[in-house]
Amino acid sequence: MSRKSVLSAVCATNGALEATARRIVVGQQHRSFTSTAQRSANITHFTPTSSPDLDSLLNDIRTKIILPAYLPMSQRKRIYSPKWEKKLQADPIIIEIDGEVLKFRYQNIRTDIPNTRKSILMAIDQFETPADFANLKPLLEGVAYASRKLDSAFHARILRIIGQKGHIYEIIDCARSVRRTGYKLDTSEKVNELLHYVQMKARDADWDEAQTRQALRWAELVLEMLHDEAHQPKRHKDEPSVPGELPLCRDPMVLAAPLHLAAVLAAQHQAGEEVLEKVHKLARDVVALWPEGIKLKEVQPAEVYADKMGYLTPNKFVTITVPLLHGLETAIKVVEPELAGRLQTRRDTLATEIQEARKVLTSRDPSGEIDSPGEIVYKKFYDA
Repeated sequence: MSRKSVLSAVCATNGALEATARRIVVGQQHRSFTSTAQRSANITHFTPTSSPDLDSLLNDIRTKIILPAYLPMSQRKRIYSPKWEKKLQADPIIIEIDGEVLKFRYQNIRTDIPNTRKSILMAIDQFETPADFANLKPLLEGVAYASRKLDSAFHARILRIIGQKGHIYEIIDCARSVRRTGYKLDTSEKVNELLHYVQMKARDADWDEAQTRQALRWAELVLEMLHDEAHQPKRHKDEPSVPGELPLCRDPMVLAAPLHLAAVLAAQHQAGEEVLEKVHKLARDVVALWPEGIKLKEVQPAEVYADKMGYLTPNKFVTITVPLLHGLETAIKVVEPELAGRLQTRRDTLATEIQEARKVLTSRDPSGEIDSPGEIVYKKFYDA
């Protein structure tokens, strides 16, 4: 072989080695991107909705609030730093996560980043179709991954909007994925409002058997979640427990909701021995935890009502408890006589308590021309 041929062969070999080295480096870089992606099982995606405006809003939430959270902290600081604005305009940060290539340029924290809470409310206000509601869970998952804190009052607000739109199961589904969504059933307000909408789902279906069975399954799911450690209320180390406070899973106001649904199934649909056993079990629990002659709003210590259950205004109390009253009356018809008598005393106490709250509402609107939400619910069950 000539000298020239040898040199050519050497150069070719070196070129191949350099190409191999480049491929290794690229492979290593790609693996580091993959490692970044593995910090979350799946990158947040939203599915197409019924509205271009809603699609655009969800995309803004995704690109400006959620996706930056997938960047390493050092790179995240750069996209918010004015010093990097010109550099990132010409040479954005590019990463690949789960096969998706993401580009990040400078974002002004004051003007470019939308308000998280306002954006969430704007989005769910526009939810109308099942395709729209399918985006609630990834929305809350993404916001939670981005470490945007949403307090219990805001979560309750979301619940009411979704419940009024007739899609309460979407909230239950978010709660079942609490470790990803951050949606905890850790307050009386969220639990009782959730169970209210579950009961109203069956009532609005005129107690259709399939709908009522489904509602009972959902109520039982809620009760199961209340035993999950992930849903337990956080208590500060130096915060003493309130003597006599009942956990949510043992609060008669909570237990009366599945009792209501099981009792309707037993009374109206002859649903079988298993359902009748549930009625008796729940009824025994309710009377055991609700002392005779004590108002429902006095079962928990006064300190608990003042601190954690202040949401129970007269209007809200009527809204929440009227279905429970109907449930007690229905259960009385199907349980054993001795248990029926014990339920009757609780029913009478609650009926008086509800009428007292309704008088407060009437005093605020003597004309009776404007129905409060509580009165609307009352008329659905007791329309003379």
